[in-house]
Amino acid sequence: MSILNKNSLKKEKIVLGGFAGSGKSTVAKIICRQLGYEFISVGNFARAYAKKEFGLSINEFQEKCKNEPHLDQLIDQKFQEKCNSSSKIVVDYRLGFKFVNNAFSVFLHVSDPVAAKRLSSDRSTSREKEKTDAASISKRNTDMRERFKELYQIDFADTVNYDLIVDTDKISPEEVAQIIIRNINLKH
Repeated sequence: MSILNKNSLKKEKIVLGGFAGSGKSTVAKIICRQLGYEFISVGNFARAYAKKEFGLSINEFQEKCKNEPHLDQLIDQKFQEKCNSSSKIVVDYRLGFKFVNNAFSVFLHVSDPVAAKRLSSDRSTSREKEKTDAASISKRNTDMRERFKELYQIDFADTVNYDLIVDTDKISPEEVAQIIIRNINLKH
């Protein structure tokens, strides 16, 4: 997949979308360190909410959301409010292109086998109960796409929604971060 930059914009918000294991959080943290921005992750928010409120892993919580779409809407509403009241942020949020105003939106693409390898090697406690094989990751991505299409009539994987698309399979998170930084002009 090639890199596409629709336009170079001056933004103080960067939104990273993409499939599970594409490097959204890792790349976001690198960009934040380099630019002095704050990192905000809907995944971390949803994981904490699922564990605190229901004692569920993210996979179990996403299954619950299929039957209780108001949970997705609740998370999206709270997260949208936080993002839109902030500046100088890098946001890990698949629906950020829709809900975060005045942001430079980036889609990080990854194949299922590479995503599985990355997530399997992630030893963080927030992922301890997650299924990280390629088939589970593919199912998780498909389920999310279907849920969001039904709930919001949008496909977060449709690259027309983004200012920049980066294939992360064969490049390091540091290289991905540099591509993103080079493709935006941030106001200081």
